[in-house]
Amino acid sequence: MAIGHTLKYAARHLVKEPPLVQRRALWLQRQERMSIDELQAQQETLLRRTLLCAAQRLPAYAHLRGEIPRRDLHDFVRTLPVIDKHTLLAERSRYYPNDGRCRPWHAVGKTSGTTGTPLEVFRSYDSTLWEQACCVQHWRWAGLQAGERQAVLRGDMVTPVDRSSPPYWVEDRLGRQLIVSTRHLLPQHVADIVSALQGYGAAQLRAYPSAAHTLATLVHEAGLQLRFRSVVTSSEILLPVQRELIEATFSAKVFDHYGMAERVAFAMECEHGRLHVHPLYSHVEVLDELGQPTDDAGSVVGTTYHNLAMPLVRYRLSDRARWRTDPCPCGRTYPGLELLGGKIEDQLYDTDGQPVSPSVVTFAFKGVPCIAKAQVAQVGRGRWVVRVVPQDGFSAAHSSLLLHNFRTLVSPRVEATVDLQNDIPLLASGKYKWVSQEFYRAGEAPRAALDH
Repeated sequence: MAIGHTLKYAARHLVKEPPLVQRRALWLQRQERMSIDELQAQQETLLRRTLLCAAQRLPAYAHLRGEIPRRDLHDFVRTLPVIDKHTLLAERSRYYPNDGRCRPWHAVGKTSGTTGTPLEVFRSYDSTLWEQACCVQHWRWAGLQAGERQAVLRGDMVTPVDRSSPPYWVEDRLGRQLIVSTRHLLPQHVADIVSALQGYGAAQLRAYPSAAHTLATLVHEAGLQLRFRSVVTSSEILLPVQRELIEATFSAKVFDHYGMAERVAFAMECEHGRLHVHPLYSHVEVLDELGQPTDDAGSVVGTTYHNLAMPLVRYRLSDRARWRTDPCPCGRTYPGLELLGGKIEDQLYDTDGQPVSPSVVTFAFKGVPCIAKAQVAQVGRGRWVVRVVPQDGFSAAHSSLLLHNFRTLVSPRVEATVDLQNDIPLLASGKYKWVSQEFYRAGEAPRAALDH
């Protein structure tokens, strides 16, 4: 098992972070304080490349051939339609390359999404390297120096979920990371996990917000000590109460990162707590309900710069935000953004009253086709109902695969059932909950409930 993990992470590191990534990260750092005019010139070059590629590879944009201007592209792109996840699902032959079939040399990004609707996006290898370079750049913002170690607390399956003795972690030696199993963040394991993290000497923790908060809670309740220089969070919304406990417990500043599976926007928090959109990652707009640019609250809409395998042009996310126009003390010319909503999930708990990260829950849906919508609801102590709106072709085998995934990829301490439905009711906001807590009342402590 250990040798297999070592080889796996060594191979992943060599593919995902070759020397080119470090060179790109350094180049990006040198561009952080370029003038607005220089920045816009680079953006126009990248945007033109994306539009030319879309016109060549995607039927939906074939009409743009010969019509893409050489300048004022930001004005030109506003004439193009806004699309979203449902557009891709309903019109795959128009918005996917190669008639919707992935080439062997392209990666496939799959997500169930926080809205519960599965989606896949084809990705070029070069785009994954640019994304990793942006991540490395952000780690530098958070104080990680070249050669220093990280601890990782995300969705990696480093050991079977039913394992009851350490190690609950694996070392990625080439990547200089200690990867800890999120699924083993339990009171009976916390002392072993903390001892391993202390011995490893990681300067930075990278984690789901919910996972970092759970670890901080367990460390605090056990009276243990664990320190990091910084904590980088991503993949879920970071709540103020989570940030407060994480920073207090680990004596470390939290640097949040905003991204999504479609890779149409990338924003990162600086040392002054401001979220900055990365202007060389994608073209980002904030549009009002009429689809017009606004300085007030609106929907986040992004156009990819580097994913030439499947360019997404004016792709609307479910997230809402507004631009920050006041200058940031950090001095970077990256635009400021304030997130206003999206990606807020309820908290689910297992039979022991332990929280289960919503991001970990998504692992059960990856690779399960024929699902239009889904919702995971807690209806009892450790009892979850997986509500599925099926598409044509969904069968009992898919339900069985879902339940198997919940047992092996999420938690063995959950009793899950699948309930097929015609639809899932929307909230007043127009969204529906991806996960829904329907057993514990607001403010009720699950552990206390389990004592009764």
